Amino acid sequence: MVDTLRADHLGAYGYARPTSPNLDRFMAESVTFDSARSQAACTFPSVNSLLTSRAAVRFLDQPAQDFGIPSSMVSLPEVLSRQGYDTAAISASAIVRATPSRFNPHGGFGRGFASFDEDCAWKSADCVNAKAFTFLGSSRAARPFFLYLHYIDPHGPYRAPPTQSRLFAGSAPAAWPAWVAGGDPNPLAAMLYAPGGKAAAVDRAQLAHLVDLYDDEIHYFDGQFAALLAELSGRGLDRSTIVIFAADHGEHFLEHGELKHCRSVFDVEVRTPLAMRIPDQSPRRVKRAVENLDIGPTVTALLGIDAAPLAFEGTSLLAPDAEAERGAFSAQGTQRSVVRGRLKLIHDLDTGHSMLFDLASDPGEMHDVARQRPEDFRALRQLLIGWVARVEGGGARKSVDAAKAAEQQLKSLGYLE
Repeated sequence: MVDTLRADHLGAYGYARPTSPNLDRFMAESVTFDSARSQAACTFPSVNSLLTSRAAVRFLDQPAQDFGIPSSMVSLPEVLSRQGYDTAAISASAIVRATPSRFNPHGGFGRGFASFDEDCAWKSADCVNAKAFTFLGSSRAARPFFLYLHYIDPHGPYRAPPTQSRLFAGSAPAAWPAWVAGGDPNPLAAMLYAPGGKAAAVDRAQLAHLVDLYDDEIHYFDGQFAALLAELSGRGLDRSTIVIFAADHGEHFLEHGELKHCRSVFDVEVRTPLAMRIPDQSPRRVKRAVENLDIGPTVTALLGIDAAPLAFEGTSLLAPDAEAERGAFSAQGTQRSVVRGRLKLIHDLDTGHSMLFDLASDPGEMHDVARQRPEDFRALRQLLIGWVARVEGGGARKSVDAAKAAEQQLKSLGYLE
């Protein structure tokens, strides 16, 4: 799990910069999904959704605004633990934790893990790797295991370790604020979201420097990912281990007037990389839209575990009938979206306004084609509204209130401007 990694900044997804040579090679050897979506644009509840195969909106209205996984929902590590797997987590996230932190006052992600290491919180990938290598070299790796690694790179501040050479970012001019050189987008976000803040006031050269630093951090992680794969190979584990590479959300760099994440369901925030290297499975690219919540059912199917009693909402991505285009759904704040084929519809529960985009001709989602394609618009809108009714049940007003309450809590904790 790579925090804050948008798919379109990787070479395997068409990015022109060489940010990810090792990831690109890994994806060429894997089942790689070209059109994967996270179920939210924020770590909470995106990771909750991935680990439980439930829609992200189901986690918004918990008692005391808890961020963790409710006891009523079974999680993937619980399922595997019951099947005799040793389960371990190593997380650099301040959100995905077993114990409380400043940004997650309740913890709540530890259930099902025999061990949950939080010592790398906010630390770079080399810290997570060092602990992963210790696990892989221990007796625990001699039995079937599930190892969840949550890397914080390239979450802001965009700051690769000083030992990492920069490929993309030059030196920041001395006249610029220190936070620009330090790769911290928060002051810029504070200015943008302050009363009267406007995207036009953002210094584009400074924003471009932040993007350069973000790409440098991706490149740093790419090298660390190669080291992880080398460790698996050196220990002979690569031939018997499924390796799944995913991200919880992407990052906005003012493409739609927004910064950072937790803001929208535009693809810069919810289109994420997804690849699975599976022993004895041939590499291939999958074009249809899929969801991160499909990962759990795919794992259980590969391991021969009956998922029928688990109430998963996703389906195995490798099942014989998986080629059907079901649609991929995301939710953030009051926005909901569905992607099916080359089309994407975004609907705002608060305003009732909907937009339709043709991602093949308009991957940046800049041109609403709802009026030009009324039949497609009606079909996708009906699909999305039906999903909202089925999953959120309590009506649009309840969903809007729960989304706004979750956003306000993130702001009160200092995680969101």
